[in-house]
Amino acid sequence: MKILGICGSHRDESNTNKLVKKVAEASGCDFELIYLGKLDIKPCSGCGACMMNEGECSIRDDMDQVYEKLLQADGLIIGGPTYFFDINGAVKDFIDRTMAIFYRGVGPAYNPDMPWLGDRPHAGKPAVLITTVAGGGHLRTIETLKCAMGDCSQMNIVAQLPEVVGVGDVDDMPEVLQRAEAAGKSLGAALKVQA
Repeated sequence: MKILGICGSHRDESNTNKLVKKVAEASGCDFELIYLGKLDIKPCSGCGACMMNEGECSIRDDMDQVYEKLLQADGLIIGGPTYFFDINGAVKDFIDRTMAIFYRGVGPAYNPDMPWLGDRPHAGKPAVLITTVAGGGHLRTIETLKCAMGDCSQMNIVAQLPEVVGVGDVDDMPEVLQRAEAAGKSLGAALKVQA
């Protein structure tokens, strides 16, 4: 079983990215981490080319190397910091660009009565959602991630970590690390049930 962890902060050793890694390690499964801050992923242009060309996005950038990894993943961890009371731009751009995989003929239809909405290759697969924030807005961010990964992608959300960390470091917050470890174990258990 392979987990794909999306580290959505532009700082490699950010609290968000540390928690994505901690969840992945605690899962007991093989995993790969993708650091969005190291990739050139442009925003979706809304052109609709992916809908008309079997999921082929018209934008050529580093997202090209991520699509196949997304399709191969048995489970997903997605983490992004909360900026201005919602998910940061890097994660939002990533989420918007995942729309292309809905048109590659993989997975069940989102709605058989509305074929233009495509298929859902991650339907039923387990996911963990993570955000960190210094102050507030983290619950709104989790709702955004739940809408994208739960409602739109139809994933099974097994854990949510909306963590208020102030200006501290999660490495010094044992209770936060314990919640991340528990989330990882939940993810690993969900994957074992699927196998």
